Amino acid sequence: MEEDAIKQLTTLDGIGKAKAKLLYEAGYETIGSIQKADEKDIADIKGIGEKLAGKIKKSAGEPEPEVEEKPAQVIVAPEIFIIIDDETKRLLDVRKKQKSKKPHFLQTDSHKKKKLKDYWRRPDGIHNKTRYGLKGKCPRVERGFGSPTLVKGLHPSGFEDIVVSTPSDLDSIKAQTQAVRIAHTVGRRKREIIEKKAIELGLKILNPTRREQ
Repeated sequence: MEEDAIKQLTTLDGIGKAKAKLLYEAGYETIGSIQKADEKDIADIKGIGEKLAGKIKKSAGEPEPEVEEKPAQVIVAPEIFIIIDDETKRLLDVRKKQKSKKPHFLQTDSHKKKKLKDYWRRPDGIHNKTRYGLKGKCPRVERGFGSPTLVKGLHPSGFEDIVVSTPSDLDSIKAQTQAVRIAHTVGRRKREIIEKKAIELGLKILNPTRREQ
């Protein structure tokens, strides 16, 4: 920290390492602090003097005018709700209960070997105990664990989840039944454009962000 400050101060006219160290020890660590300081206070530092203080102030230049910061404006998308029939609502509740009971499917020996990822892979091998469904082993992916067909792929709110990557993808989305999910690969600037257009079209955004202007 001290070395960086001294190196910065040596860029001023008439200031070497020795003088820069005097300024640093007096509390002036940056050129900005020199700009804000009074010339008399700099001259009072032992080893500087009035002549050198004037030269230092002139070399440092005038301080930049302070810009008044405006309070950030947060744009919030309006809440949009879908009207769903009783049967779809019932099936969404069924799916929610099923998912709460669904086990975490793992591939064989993933808890023993670091090279095996903790996601499902079909067990194979004639000595594989998971393959034969032995008690105490991870359950296999079978019928009965899946979601009801009519609500498969739907967001818990009842909207169909549509992933978009560009603003033009919004043109084909139906506001009554579909909602927008912005792809994770989309950058901040394009995300802002997509969110703004989605709000104008009255579309629901499933993963909105706070946007400041």
